[in-house]
Amino acid sequence: MRYLFISFFSLFCTPIYAITLTFAYEDKAQPPYYLGDTGDVPQLNPGVAVEMLQIMDSQLDEVEIKFVRMPWKRALYSLKSNRIDGIFNAAFLTERLEYGWYPTVNRKPYGPIDTSRRITQISYSLYKLASSPLDWHGDWSVLKEELVGAPLGFSIVTDLKKKGVRVEEFHSSQSNLRMLLTHRLKLVALQSVTADSLLKTKKDNAEYAKIEKLTPNLISKPYYLMLSKYFVNQNPKLAQKIWDKIKQIRQEQRPALFARYQK
Repeated sequence: MRYLFISFFSLFCTPIYAITLTFAYEDKAQPPYYLGDTGDVPQLNPGVAVEMLQIMDSQLDEVEIKFVRMPWKRALYSLKSNRIDGIFNAAFLTERLEYGWYPTVNRKPYGPIDTSRRITQISYSLYKLASSPLDWHGDWSVLKEELVGAPLGFSIVTDLKKKGVRVEEFHSSQSNLRMLLTHRLKLVALQSVTADSLLKTKKDNAEYAKIEKLTPNLISKPYYLMLSKYFVNQNPKLAQKIWDKIKQIRQEQRPALFARYQK
């Protein structure tokens, strides 16, 4: 009887073993998607994107996610070398297909990008000193006359260069703003959520009050979780399930998360 009981139990109660995945994101704040200029992952209020993936972790029995933070370019190369399993928030660039996979419509590595399975949408804007006579009406060609600052390794660098704009990269959004304040640059292109948050935080600083955001936005683009080629090749169905779950969580829970962080 004991043998029969064990056989029955093993037949119908096979344990599920979770795969531990390491997801990396930048060690600079991108409010409200991730907070803190630190290599540590905050235990409380880590950011909207981090919480979305934490929810995914809790809803998928097949995975257990470990989060790490590092400079963005290092994260990209770590993904390419399969030292980590995923990175976020990653905008689409054709050049980045050598680093890993985006969610695609046909579920093949070089297929059309499936924007419905994005984490979010983020805009870039131009910033200048309010005293500067430079103007912007959405015509990228006028930027060819200027040297534009941008964060190191960000997708906007490629966008600008493809338009024939000269770009100088700096370590962070804050360092780009300092280039404006020291008159080393006349224009910088930054993610609006990050730069606006920095300027709001430093609103009592007379120097930062001299910085002006230009409209319209430079560009708006979707941002994704990229997965490593090794992981997708080894776990193709699970990879698609992860991206599907991100879509579901964004549709159902992102608005409430956003509202909480705005408070």
